[in-house]
Amino acid sequence: MTGTRFFGADEWKAAGIAAFLAFVVFRSTLAPTVTLEYSGALVVAADHLGVARPPGYPVWTLLAKGFIGLFPHAQYHGHPNPAWAVNWMSAFFGAMACGLLAATTGRLARAAVASDALCAVSGIAAGLLWACSPVLWSQAVVAETHTLTNFYFLALLALALRWIDAADRRSPYLLAFLSGLALSISPVLILFLPVLLLAAAFVSLKDFARMSAAALLLGGFLFAEFRWGRLRPAIGAGVLGGALALAGFLAAFRATRSSAGLLLLLLAGLTPYVYLPFASDHNPPMNMGYARTWEGFWHVVSRGQYEALVPLDPFAHPGIFIRDLAWYARLLAAQFTAPLAALALVPILALRCLERRAQAALLLVLGAWFCFAVVVLVGAHPQVDVQNTWVARPLFLPSFALVALLIGVGWAILSNWIVRRRALPQP
Repeated sequence: MTGTRFFGADEWKAAGIAAFLAFVVFRSTLAPTVTLEYSGALVVAADHLGVARPPGYPVWTLLAKGFIGLFPHAQYHGHPNPAWAVNWMSAFFGAMACGLLAATTGRLARAAVASDALCAVSGIAAGLLWACSPVLWSQAVVAETHTLTNFYFLALLALALRWIDAADRRSPYLLAFLSGLALSISPVLILFLPVLLLAAAFVSLKDFARMSAAALLLGGFLFAEFRWGRLRPAIGAGVLGGALALAGFLAAFRATRSSAGLLLLLLAGLTPYVYLPFASDHNPPMNMGYARTWEGFWHVVSRGQYEALVPLDPFAHPGIFIRDLAWYARLLAAQFTAPLAALALVPILALRCLERRAQAALLLVLGAWFCFAVVVLVGAHPQVDVQNTWVARPLFLPSFALVALLIGVGWAILSNWIVRRRALPQP
């Protein structure tokens, strides 16, 4: 997988074609105005720079306000229609995510297949397969946060794969900041931190040790803030000050200087949450939790108005865990059909035949799938009735994207194998 650039010309072409076709699909079926669920609350929060549903989604809100500014004259039956602009943003980031998936699929297929054209086709197929899946389409035509979350997730994954490929010194610092910023985009993206550690392990043990130390310190900071810092502002400021002082202390020693820098970048990614109290202070129409107070701020960021998550213990309740896995399998088959989903097994079966860096890349994808499928399934422990299935299924969109990626790579490997078999001389 070595190369001067991670994405070549063929991957960028595949990304452009997949993104364009996906956007055509999303734009042609775009909701004309506000829809059900959280659409109205999100649109009002974006239009008035307020506080959206917990945990606030500051990055999404600011981006949505920017898209509303791009379409100031949008109307519906003669009335101002900011919802159309926010729906358009969902379609845009959904299409961009499909393009990024196409490029990443083509890049991984290139490690196993010699034909660049075959890799490009597999990338386009994977991107469009995901674009036409029911769950992604349902989120890409309404005002929702999920398409931005999935675009950002795929961007992080592509950067992590590039880090494995190039093993350069700047990638871990960029990934540390972007991984911290991911928590300001969606709380589910905290599951990318184990994926980042796995990528570091594939690069070198030294990078793994540095990144692990920074991630553990970030975890300790978050635990202390959520456990004690939320009690009163002085304690919260003290926990933050202690984390910064610890980073400064570690920076004084050469052996731990890199870990200190990574920790500071992870913490810097959380700064968009400063938006919440300032937005709440001007009393906008959508002002979830009244984040201008310390108690209100923590009520928002800790998702206080929602029912607390009760993770499933798969070892204590193996029967329920197997039932949930079967539910996820049915949900997956509903996105791609069972025969196509089975193609995702081909890269796993062919893993030993690939070169070392290609193996590392596919193992990283499998590790990411485990985090965003199995860990989400255990952590969220959704009920498997029809209503809860409809609510919970967008949580698994990152895992669906990875399955589409594996389907594309599997199709390329299988097609290449069939072509080679036919080219062999007949006895």
